[in-house]
Amino acid sequence: MNIEDKLCAEVALKQMFIGSVVDGIKFGHGPGSTLFFFMHYSDNPLDFDFIWLNIEDPIWGVYDSPDKIPKYPDDMIRLTEEEGFFSIFNIRREKVIDVKLGEISPHLYITLKSGKVLFVNGYHQKYESWQASDGIHESGEWLIVAGPANRIASWTPNPRNNNC
Repeated sequence: MNIEDKLCAEVALKQMFIGSVVDGIKFGHGPGSTLFFFMHYSDNPLDFDFIWLNIEDPIWGVYDSPDKIPKYPDDMIRLTEEEGFFSIFNIRREKVIDVKLGEISPHLYITLKSGKVLFVNGYHQKYESWQASDGIHESGEWLIVAGPANRIASWTPNPRNNNC
């Protein structure tokens, strides 16, 4: 993963997610896809109202703390759709306090106020693992994508993200 691309994506992800709360889930486009919704309940005009995270990789989970996340994604338990939805239900309305990416792969770590971490695998050789954006139905100005083979890409408007 290119370090400049990683830093740019982390800046954008932090601006988008920090302060939001886990607000909902939706069945994705296919059996391996899950769509998560986050909301900023704020009067601050600089806050995003609505953020979505589309997870296309089956390797993701909610962990009680960062040290509970297996070191290698292959060691992770693959949740059934029902188990995945139940784990998200258990973190509903939790506030996001930090977001970071993995060092080599664009694994996504969303840390919640309770200390729990939503981990999303960011590596696949041929496909995108996840995408995050503001706006409804891909109408947002911000888009971060974990691309194939450890790539990360960001599209952001210049006025709010001068580091990219």
